[in-house]
Amino acid sequence: MNAQLAPLPPAYRVLDGGPSPADARGPAIGVWRDSLAAEEALLHARFDALVERSPHGRPVIRFVEHATDGIVGFLALAPRPMRCGARTLRAGVLSHLAIQPEHRSLGPALMLLESVLDAAHDRFDFVYGIPNAHQGAGAVLRRAGFRPLAALERSVRIVRHGPYLARRIPRALALPAGPLLDAADALRRRWRGRGRPRLRTRWAEQYVSAMSAPWDTCGEHAAMTAVRDEAMLRWRFDQGVGTRIRYLLAEDAAGAVQAWFACGVEAEWPHVLDVHDFWSVDARDGIATEAIGLLLAEARRRGHASVSLRAAMADAAASPWHACGFRARDTQQVLVRWLDPALAAAPPVPHLTYIDQDG
Repeated sequence: MNAQLAPLPPAYRVLDGGPSPADARGPAIGVWRDSLAAEEALLHARFDALVERSPHGRPVIRFVEHATDGIVGFLALAPRPMRCGARTLRAGVLSHLAIQPEHRSLGPALMLLESVLDAAHDRFDFVYGIPNAHQGAGAVLRRAGFRPLAALERSVRIVRHGPYLARRIPRALALPAGPLLDAADALRRRWRGRGRPRLRTRWAEQYVSAMSAPWDTCGEHAAMTAVRDEAMLRWRFDQGVGTRIRYLLAEDAAGAVQAWFACGVEAEWPHVLDVHDFWSVDARDGIATEAIGLLLAEARRRGHASVSLRAAMADAAASPWHACGFRARDTQQVLVRWLDPALAAAPPVPHLTYIDQDG
């Protein structure tokens, strides 16, 4: 007997996110619910931030559906405006990749990536992703043609040496040594700031209009960096999901903001002040060490033991932070797929911080 068998249907297929946010909300949260450890309200807030409230346009949304299990995966490609010199760049960041545990294989993830990349060519100049080190997303991105762009380096500066020393030397030595090192820190800050115009600090609970000055007046930045206008900062930080962000402003005698730091504190790490982003009037040449010194002094005054920054910067931008004692602890790789041939031929140097994460 010579019977012709019908071809088996594919196990997976990719679905478009639909014409309206309402079409995507239920399936997206259904996938996240099975893949992410978060409360239901937080999942809805993430969807709202990603899709409903984005000031830069709706993201490309794709689902992967299994023949019998239904929708098992989600990926969005969210727009992020960037600048490099005088050029405005159309960036897309891979956001909220989630695949249900029993379907976490190369095939579904690659299908999602290839689908969003197909939709990206007419809309973006490049696409980037920041995969978690403990997941397999980095390997999947490389299979999809992504290449290393930069390493987000987490650097830390100790501002209260007693708790730090107590974990490494006998307590009897740590107790007197900590205050001595703290005093030496204060003297160094005063010495470094001698002869310069004095800056003063104040905290802002949300974006204030005076914060526009550093971005508007710093001039063209040679590195590729996110636009830091009011729309971006309000959306990314003031209305962001998760850690509450407050701004430390460094002002001159006339009250003009010379630099700002977007700061947050994780509930499980209350002793660490995390700098999620920063900018200054002299960002083109590197932020003034006096402004960083004020950040360190304010962190100490508020009871924190250290300040943490995660960033990928050119040497000139990183130099003031190193001069103020920040030391590298770990890195997180950023991968890119260039869609503009000119950028692929001459990739720009990136300036990235937590603002560039997928949110």
